[in-house]
Amino acid sequence: MGEFWKRLIFGFLFVVIVIGSIILGRYAASLMLMLVVMMASSEIANIFPHEHDKPLKDIVGCCSVMLYIFFFVLSRNFDSIESGIYVAPIFFFIPLLIALFSKKHDYVSVVGASWLSMIFVALPCGIMTLFYNEELMGTDKGWVLLIFAYILIWVNDIFAYLTGSAIGRHKLCPRISPKKTIEGSIGGAVFTMLFAYFINRFILNIFFFDSYINNIEVLLLALGVVIFGTLGDLTESMMKRHAGVKDSGNIIPGHGGILDRFDATFMAMPFVFIYILLI
Repeated sequence: MGEFWKRLIFGFLFVVIVIGSIILGRYAASLMLMLVVMMASSEIANIFPHEHDKPLKDIVGCCSVMLYIFFFVLSRNFDSIESGIYVAPIFFFIPLLIALFSKKHDYVSVVGASWLSMIFVALPCGIMTLFYNEELMGTDKGWVLLIFAYILIWVNDIFAYLTGSAIGRHKLCPRISPKKTIEGSIGGAVFTMLFAYFINRFILNIFFFDSYINNIEVLLLALGVVIFGTLGDLTESMMKRHAGVKDSGNIIPGHGGILDRFDATFMAMPFVFIYILLI
């Protein structure tokens, strides 16, 4: 099987699994996101030098999963969300305590890998479960907004790549990601904003919502997705460059690891959630 067809087939399966899980409801989506947290945290543990052992993966994975489950519980109870915000920082002390009293692991590896996984992976995945909270979102169709955000992220990735390949000349961040270009980023932003405008006007506001998000707000939403999605992509590229690896893993043939597929999502989704609450 050629590389192109491998990427196309497994990319399509990836989209079906993500979108299908969200459509099936809170529990299917939450299970999918928990698997993402477990696999992505393992990849982050592998990126840290000198400590490529199973116990470190277990520590990083357990801390991340606990934080994610905490947010999942919050997503079911609107009244507990405000108090939960004050409780969540406690989870960040767990890897610190493990590092202080552990004689086996390097302090920096335990705390660094755990905190990075909790902030970059577990927290965004936990926030995604909050889209199913009707009282918080002001609608019982938060899952539609979640799918919409995912599609915007993918549209930006696709058109940034196509535009950059066609007319890209000026590097966006050559030290971290040599293939990304300014032209590609602008092209991705333009197509993503146009796509968001038409989907919002002719699909979301007709079939799902009654002017839940107006046209100006959706353009700003799309622009934010582009900016934060690109930051997420560059953040993961920085981690891989530090570790000297091309991909974070190989679980998705032709696409690399979980971090490679969700890097933009981890940064963009918290922005989408906060933006929707503010408008």
